[in-house]
Amino acid sequence: MDSLVICNTVEKLKDKCTKLWWDTDKFSPIFSEEINLKEKILKERAMNKFLSDLFSHLKNCPENENTQVEWRNTLWSMIKTFGHASGFTEDEINGDFSKSLPTITHKFICSVKGFDNTIRLDKMVQALRNVWIMNILQVLFNLKVEYTPSIFAYSMLYPYTDNYLDSPLISLEDKKSINERFKSRLEGKEIKSNNSYEAALFKLVSLIEGQYPRAHYSEVYESLLCIHSAQSRSLTQQSHMTSPYESDILGISTEKGGTSVLADAYLVNGRLSEAESDFIFAYGTLLQLCDDLQDAKEDLSNEHMTIFSETSEKWPLDNITNALFDYSNKIIDLDEGFTSIEGTKMKTFLKKNLISLIFEAISQNYNLYSSDYIKNIEKYYPFRMSYTRKLYKKIKNNYSSFENIHGYSIDDVILIATDVD
Repeated sequence: MDSLVICNTVEKLKDKCTKLWWDTDKFSPIFSEEINLKEKILKERAMNKFLSDLFSHLKNCPENENTQVEWRNTLWSMIKTFGHASGFTEDEINGDFSKSLPTITHKFICSVKGFDNTIRLDKMVQALRNVWIMNILQVLFNLKVEYTPSIFAYSMLYPYTDNYLDSPLISLEDKKSINERFKSRLEGKEIKSNNSYEAALFKLVSLIEGQYPRAHYSEVYESLLCIHSAQSRSLTQQSHMTSPYESDILGISTEKGGTSVLADAYLVNGRLSEAESDFIFAYGTLLQLCDDLQDAKEDLSNEHMTIFSETSEKWPLDNITNALFDYSNKIIDLDEGFTSIEGTKMKTFLKKNLISLIFEAISQNYNLYSSDYIKNIEKYYPFRMSYTRKLYKKIKNNYSSFENIHGYSIDDVILIATDVD
């Protein structure tokens, strides 16, 4: 696809996805069979045991490198066994992807520590998720699942820029100023950084330039300018809460999510066909809307406008969440691109995980729904909603209070656990 038409294509893709959203079923999501209370309690007990065994094993990570090999093998066997019991098997996911993920995770964490050793693992979650998304795209493109400079650079750029733009502690004027300078650097201009934050951003762009020379991969940088433009427009979501008739809030989220994953794809494959762009952009919009639902309470508190935070001010999120379930199915079932056996298998895996992601977002925002909706939707979720809310708190507490018998931090132990080469 010619770089000169990418941003024009983004407008067409955004229109296509917003039309698809308005065509969703708002009233009757279709799920698999109901899960009765007895099954839920059994699944909750299994999850409690797994987490207890997992953190116990992590706390007993040994010092001796030879002993660590056996410890690591036991850990991954434990995780694999639990995954099978939870319904995730090797047949459902690309083997290269599942085998490579621990190594890639390890390399990324090491790279982050070398780039900025003040960042703790719990602050890397957003960046790590983007790493894994780019690995998923490698599967869709039938490429080797591997770690690249661009995967590191872009996965760090996203939280660096997105979190900066989302911060309520930084003025809108400062955000707009640094946005303009960052745009100049993405355009290839050599400009001197004003502070450590800019220096980090510019260094990450240089890493991408090292893998994708501008003279041969202009589409890569056009795609980065498209996500930059979308992020700049998303600043209007932060000005104040308004009615949906004043700002195209759906369009802003759609463009931001779509261009983000579109850039992922260009940084994975260098170039895209029209069909590939269609699916990838749509998938990005879906991930963004799932994030917006997850953050509905926080966005409402910070007066950040999304279709979910706006709706929650006046109405329960029942129907709009039903729309998200239907939108997810429509996107993953799109015929555009990636119709190989491995691509189709990955799409099926993504659909299953997206449904779980939406369920989890509902459980964290349960008070934004009607009681009837929660009661009905809970029938199809593996756990009770009340259990899920406690589960996240339990995991956070285990993480924050972690103490290894040899004095390792939780970050150290995870690095050892993922060092599988």
